[in-house]
Amino acid sequence: MFSQKIIRESLTISKVKGNLEEGLRAFAGLLGEFRAGNIGQDGAEKGGLKRHLGELSRRWDEKFPGLPEEPFAYSSSTGISRSGRQDEYLKRIIVGLLEGCQGGMIMNPVCVWGRHSRDLARRLAGFTVIGTDINPRFDWFYNRLPRSRTPSNYEFKKDDIFNPKVQGEPSAVVSFGACGSLSDAAMDYAIGSHCPFLVCRACCHVVIGGNIDIVKRPDFSNRFFRLQKFIFAKRLVKLREKGHYFSPRYSAEHYPRSETAKRLTNSKELIEVARNAISSDICRTIIDLDRYLYLAENGYNVWYKAEMFIAAR
Repeated sequence: MFSQKIIRESLTISKVKGNLEEGLRAFAGLLGEFRAGNIGQDGAEKGGLKRHLGELSRRWDEKFPGLPEEPFAYSSSTGISRSGRQDEYLKRIIVGLLEGCQGGMIMNPVCVWGRHSRDLARRLAGFTVIGTDINPRFDWFYNRLPRSRTPSNYEFKKDDIFNPKVQGEPSAVVSFGACGSLSDAAMDYAIGSHCPFLVCRACCHVVIGGNIDIVKRPDFSNRFFRLQKFIFAKRLVKLREKGHYFSPRYSAEHYPRSETAKRLTNSKELIEVARNAISSDICRTIIDLDRYLYLAENGYNVWYKAEMFIAAR
């Protein structure tokens, strides 16, 4: 028994070391593309991603086949319109990971409407699914929609993921498109609760570290989000003051998150990467690979593709 435990621990250490090596190669390669100015142009972006993400993508495809291919092989500025398909794909993976387990708790921080939490509760009847959000109004409203059904094993709790009060030992922490640093806080919740599984789709990379500045480019997505920023500028400032979407724990100086990435870059450069993230798959992926490295440093075996993370330990 003792020798088997040592073998398992050795295998885990080996996998984490492999994650760090693969992630570091991809991070360094894409950071080099950013420094060379190879961003914001479709051909250069695709070429850079294929050069530096090939191994990580292959590893994901071997473990979790079935990612809808068209046409977001990595990540995409039009990915928002396809995020529903990605979320459905991730929920199937979550069910596959937890089916056969003896129940437990699934935590979905920043659940907003609670739609995905309720869906998981229906699919995994043996688990209690808890959705949390700082604003309970969305969940309250969704629960009163005409065709809304709330399973008995779903529960909503008001909570701030930046300062979480809901405690426990979840079997899985799941997050679907939490904006900017909220995804980082969800990852920290999984780490702090010693959770065996984390499944996460990141979103809104531009607002990490409290950033709300966007480098001006001519593409549609860039123009749309700059207009959105202009319209909601005052509200964003108020939200930041209230601690919604922003937290001093995740301010600019706390990026990069991983010690590995800190050997290659600094806060100033990574926030500049974020400022370009609206128009660049490479920039969003650089931010995600820092997260990938951070999870690996915290003992997780990590898979990454198209702004999606699956981490296990």
